[in-house]
Amino acid sequence: MGKTMTRLPEKDVLSGTKTPRTTTGEMKLALGSLRDFLAELFGEDSSDRDKARKTMGIDLSVLASHADMQEVLLDKADRTEVQVALSAKADREELAALEVEIAKRGRPIGSIDYFAMAALPSGYLKADGAEVGRETYPDLFAAIGTVFGEGNGETTFNLPDLIGRFPQGSARPGQRVQAGLPNITGKFRAKAAAGEIPGGAFYGIGNIGGGSSDNSAPNYEEIGFDASKSNLIYGASDTVQPAALTLLACIKAFDAASNPGLVDVAGLARDVHRLSQAVDNKLDKTVNDVRLRYVCDAHRSDCGWYRKWSDGWVEQGGISPMGTISLLLPFDSTDYVAMKQWTNTGVTSVITTNTSRVSDLVCVRSKTTTSFSAVDPGFMTGQIGWYACGYAGSSDNS
Repeated sequence: MGKTMTRLPEKDVLSGTKTPRTTTGEMKLALGSLRDFLAELFGEDSSDRDKARKTMGIDLSVLASHADMQEVLLDKADRTEVQVALSAKADREELAALEVEIAKRGRPIGSIDYFAMAALPSGYLKADGAEVGRETYPDLFAAIGTVFGEGNGETTFNLPDLIGRFPQGSARPGQRVQAGLPNITGKFRAKAAAGEIPGGAFYGIGNIGGGSSDNSAPNYEEIGFDASKSNLIYGASDTVQPAALTLLACIKAFDAASNPGLVDVAGLARDVHRLSQAVDNKLDKTVNDVRLRYVCDAHRSDCGWYRKWSDGWVEQGGISPMGTISLLLPFDSTDYVAMKQWTNTGVTSVITTNTSRVSDLVCVRSKTTTSFSAVDPGFMTGQIGWYACGYAGSSDNS
């Protein structure tokens, strides 16, 4: 007869509901008995072990008779196979590389997207022309470089500025196209009134005959119309502003942390602080208790130019035909300075008996907050240069 199997310990001892007679002695004995029982249960067979297995619902003879069970047992992984499988698992670097590859299948760095909310989505920066750090956003700098601005020329670069602008397809990204409208032209014939000089968008083409020898009937004069003579914005473009819907323009700056510089928290904090304080630092800068003024907006094109200062002072000018000049920026009132002067090009006399100019200066008159006009003392027509300065918009004149 086989030896009797080890008795299982009392479950109360293992569960903790019974206090052992000795703190360690009975517990050690119980754990040892449990270990011996399990070893004997799955060791060499004996009648007692076989009975114990059957009591627990385990019949090895029945299981061994099933062919499919034998195949399963033969196909089981041994210890070596498990160790090989564990050693082949992906490490941290491989997972990071996989994350980068997955990110590449999304929106690439440098993509421009529009959003219907005011808050920036994760991974994006506002496309407002701001200056940001090259080391803070290395992937974005590698993608667009200094196409939209060199920043300070060393450690920063500029984002594209789409605020108040429409994107336009081009093989050369980064070009700023100024606003314009198609020109409007035309002409008609009319009786010439004594001393009348066409102005604004109207201009005299010439005498086409008619009238009487005793001057009892006026001659006919051909009058032309050219909208660009009133404002050079006409004719500066072949398109017209369409109906539009404003959205938040953003540029994709980063995705996965594929570059250590991308998570340079210190550099990012410096950029955020610099951008948030940029305006305040300028407005609060004083020397000898006098606030410094600085140029906060500027524009230049074939139509003209303007320069706007932080205190509301505006300078503007351009080259236009004689007549009414439309200001690029409206002034607060008519209390501004305006000057005109001949450009020495395209000058023609409208009085055949007087071909010399009386003065290079032009008399300014009829000032409004949005335009002014002038008449040359010598009754000349042609291109003139103009300049105006004064306060415009919300200003701090202190």
